[in-house]
Amino acid sequence: AAPPRSDAASDDLPILLTHANHMSRRVDDLLQLARHDAGQQPPASVSINAGDALQSAWKACASLAAEKDMALENRLPEEGVIVRADSEQLEQVFRNLLENAVKYGPPGGKVTVSSDPGPEMVAFQVRDEGPGIPIQDQDRIFERFYRVEKDRNNHKGSTGLGLAICRHIIQNHGGKIWLESPPRAETHGSAFFFTLPLSPNKI
Repeated sequence: AAPPRSDAASDDLPILLTHANHMSRRVDDLLQLARHDAGQQPPASVSINAGDALQSAWKACASLAAEKDMALENRLPEEGVIVRADSEQLEQVFRNLLENAVKYGPPGGKVTVSSDPGPEMVAFQVRDEGPGIPIQDQDRIFERFYRVEKDRNNHKGSTGLGLAICRHIIQNHGGKIWLESPPRAETHGSAFFFTLPLSPNKI
């Protein structure tokens, strides 16, 4: 007969599974950064609708957003924003920024995404209603493994690589990424901005 199952061992299983999933995500993120560093993952830039990438990214965040009863306020134009970008990589940028916005935003709040087109580039903004990022941390927020001190013991699912990956992707597309916390004319929250080249072609 099989030995009786230990209740203590059974209680440890969810913790072990959580740690295993976290390590798997960290390995995946490290591999992706290594490919970017080695130039092995160049963007396959084509004309795409950034709104499609945003919607796909929000679906990937659906369960996390539902836990906190948070909503997406999509302020992109109804006709879409046509950019030159790699669809999967743009979706990942949106997903990483949306996940952070949901994690640090208040329950019942919202995440707002908007765009501001220029002559050749368009600036996207992903804005949350959270407590914001201290000024002393803002210059380092896109570094690998950097975590804001006050949040180190919270949100343990984070690999500390998401924003570094975003920076690599956007720079490889010829764009820039930056942070305002708090956003202009506000007292709290954070707004992440990134730019991409506009496409002259319709899709």
